[in-house]
Amino acid sequence: MAPFKREKIHDLDTARLQVRKYCAYQDRCQSEVEQRLRDMGLQVAAAETLLGELIEEGFLSEERFARAYARGKHRAKGWGRVKIIQGLKAKRVPEACIRLGLSEIPEEEYRKSLHSLLTKSWPWPDRAAAYAASQAAQRRGFTWDEIQEAQRALEAEGE
Repeated sequence: MAPFKREKIHDLDTARLQVRKYCAYQDRCQSEVEQRLRDMGLQVAAAETLLGELIEEGFLSEERFARAYARGKHRAKGWGRVKIIQGLKAKRVPEACIRLGLSEIPEEEYRKSLHSLLTKSWPWPDRAAAYAASQAAQRRGFTWDEIQEAQRALEAEGE
C-alpha cells in the first residue's frame, strides 16, 4: 500500500484555512506546523508569513503546547520529567517553554505516579526484582534518585 500523499496547495488562503483548522484541533508546536506547511508544498517565504500570522492570532503558542504536552504525557501515560523533556526537545521547543511545561506537574501528583508505578511489582522477592522495577521506572522517565527515594519509602511502609 502506498503511503498517504497530501495534495499540494498553491493558494495561500486555502493553506491559511487548513493550517488554522490544524492548529485549532489541538495545541501544536511550531515544528509540527512547519512540517505540515512543507507537506502542503508551500514556499518557504509564504510558510514563514503564515507562521507569524498564527502566532499573532494565538493559534500557535510554544508555551501553551509545552504545558499541555507535559500535563498530558504525565497524566495519561505516567511519564517522568526526563522523558517529557526528551519529547519536547525532539519537537524543538525552547528551554524556557520546557521549564514552564514541567511546572504544570504538581510535585505531589508526580511522586504519587512514581509510587503507584513501583507498587505494581511490590513486594520484591530479591534484588533482581527491585532492580527490574527501578529499570521500568527509568524507562518511564523518572531519575535514578527519585526512584531510589520512592523505593526506600515503599520498603519503609512495608515493614
